[in-house]
Amino acid sequence: MHYWHRYTGRLLSSLLICSLATTMAASAKNSFKSYEIENQVYKLSAQGEDLYRQGNYAGAQELLHQAASFDPTSYSGRVHLTLAQCAQKLKNNNQAVTEAKAAYNFDSAQTYALYALALTYNNMNKFDSCLATLDQYMRVADPAGRAQAKEFAGRVKSYSCTKEAVAKLKSGQVKEAIKLLEIAATADPSANSACIHGNLCFAYRTNGQLERSIAEGNKALQFDQRDASIIYNIAIAYQDLAKFDDSISWLRRYLLVESDASARAQAEQLISELLDDRNKLNDADNKLPDYLKLLEKNNHVLTWPVEKLPLRIFIEPKAVPGYRPVFRNYVLKALDTWCQASGKKISYIIVKKENLANLKVRWTSDPIAATSESRQVAGLTEISRTGGHLTEAVVSLRTTDPFAPGFVENGEMASVTMHEIGHALGLDHSNYLYDVMYFRSISKQSGLPTRRDQATLARLYSNHPAAAFTPSAETGPPVVFLPPPTFAPPKPPSSEKLIPPMFMPPPLNAIKEKLMPPLFIPPPISTGKKKAIESPPFFVPPPAKP
Repeated sequence: MHYWHRYTGRLLSSLLICSLATTMAASAKNSFKSYEIENQVYKLSAQGEDLYRQGNYAGAQELLHQAASFDPTSYSGRVHLTLAQCAQKLKNNNQAVTEAKAAYNFDSAQTYALYALALTYNNMNKFDSCLATLDQYMRVADPAGRAQAKEFAGRVKSYSCTKEAVAKLKSGQVKEAIKLLEIAATADPSANSACIHGNLCFAYRTNGQLERSIAEGNKALQFDQRDASIIYNIAIAYQDLAKFDDSISWLRRYLLVESDASARAQAEQLISELLDDRNKLNDADNKLPDYLKLLEKNNHVLTWPVEKLPLRIFIEPKAVPGYRPVFRNYVLKALDTWCQASGKKISYIIVKKENLANLKVRWTSDPIAATSESRQVAGLTEISRTGGHLTEAVVSLRTTDPFAPGFVENGEMASVTMHEIGHALGLDHSNYLYDVMYFRSISKQSGLPTRRDQATLARLYSNHPAAAFTPSAETGPPVVFLPPPTFAPPKPPSSEKLIPPMFMPPPLNAIKEKLMPPLFIPPPISTGKKKAIESPPFFVPPPAKP
């Protein structure tokens, strides 16, 4: 047994030595092969980066793609980052995204790959992805890089929120637009501050928050003193507050910066109307519960005689550009509302033939010539009278916007119809701007008759007997009244002034260090002499037993 163990141990040692020698030789061979690949990738990368610095991005891409074909190597993260930068320069955003992601996946130490990825998303207007990537970058960046990314994120958020808000304003989603603009304003001061606060001025005014509208307009002018649209918005907000002196002052400032002749003419007409508004607002009769005294003063105490009741109403069925079937419901809604206001002294029936009617409603897409005022009108009522009695009334309603291409909105038509049917029943203009029968519309009006409007009509028909009034059986959707256009409406500042977030250079710690060649690990040194292998001992059998 002793000899057998001795022989076996020596044999195993010899085999181990042979195996170790073979492994070391293979390792040296593999190390040399890895070095060759690393060195080749290094040379391609170095040449590619030189071409990138020279502005030859296509040439750099070609060499770097060759380097990337050996992935994975110790240079893979850097190779794909430079490929991402080449793609950015060549405006190939999809490739830039792919390469930046690959760079970070190969080497998470390449944190600038995240910043480059965020920058590409910004260029693609994918702002949610940009902000999410910046957030990821800030979790791994050093304090300097984190601060710079935070600033860039603020710019992106400001621009993206404003752009989305402008789209919502155009679609009438005013409250949603206000929320986005308020977020964008947190980035003040920025290149877009004038646009942000100018749009807030418009949005708040549209939403009825007039004081805030004025405040935001003044903030916007701190960034751009000569923005005509902002100045005009402030003027209209003051008009809506019935602060006519302030409104006139801002309109005159508007005339100093507005170059468009048509816009200037409209502003000058509005100034003359506001001067009239100011005088009428201070009329002592506005404190009375009705304006019958004003009608008497203007020789306009008119009613339909009893023998003409119920009124025979003809509503023109002919469609014109901009006409909608719901407009017929607005006529019926206005008739029902005023008949109720009269104390149910007025009633009506609908007739199908125009020659049988004494009150006719017509639609037109053409401008309506006002007889007593040199201004654009959305509706006009022409009456025939004999003494204090009405004999015929023709109401014309315009389906197109007087101040802009396109058609009037449903709510605007509803308000115009309510006003004109009031005329057709005998009412003249009120001097109180809140009354629906005021000579023009402002945002303070609800579209429905005020108590003064109702009281005035009731007094006109006070001597009439009660009529068998029944509201129309034709019902339509609920009416949302809007002030009809009687002046050029304000618009938000042009979104063309919106400046996208510009390129933010990489943080200092993200600038590439000099590309270093791979470290060569030579194979083990050979002496050239073969090591003698000790022969196993010769087996000597034990002596034979006698």
